[in-house]
Amino acid sequence: MQILDWITCRRVERKEFTSLFCLVLLSIFTHAAAQAEQPGIQAAPTPFESSTLGTPAHDVAMAGTVQEVITTHTLGEPAGTQLVAEGPQGTFTASLGSALSDQVRQTLSPGTPVLVSGVMETINGKSYLVARKLSVAGGEVILRNQHGFLIHSQQRSQASANNSALSRGAK
Repeated sequence: MQILDWITCRRVERKEFTSLFCLVLLSIFTHAAAQAEQPGIQAAPTPFESSTLGTPAHDVAMAGTVQEVITTHTLGEPAGTQLVAEGPQGTFTASLGSALSDQVRQTLSPGTPVLVSGVMETINGKSYLVARKLSVAGGEVILRNQHGFLIHSQQRSQASANNSALSRGAK
């Protein structure tokens, strides 16, 4: 049986095709084995994946006083705003995400009391409270939905407008 070789546009016997196929497989496996055996090269960090972030039943709440607000991104840390707070449980770092509004960010000054609820996760060897809710200055901000996805400030305002319209209609 003859098979058409699309590269050279000629017909190839089955034996030649099988040999070529085996060579391609061998080169793929050799390359993969060489990459795995190099001790000096570290693998790229794996993306953050949480199995409990989508389940609010696993949330913990931590109260504290703001010590520092970090807005610059460092490689190996979660993206977005980081909040370092001192509480009765000790110092903790809360990952507030990248969708925090400027208005909320401005209320997070050192010395401000906060209550953060979310899931404790270890990311690259450091513990973070991946925040779902943030209570600050008498208000509560929902940062992530029930599935653990960030809620952007525009979506928050639309959701609150829809909720107020629904409650007015229910009266």
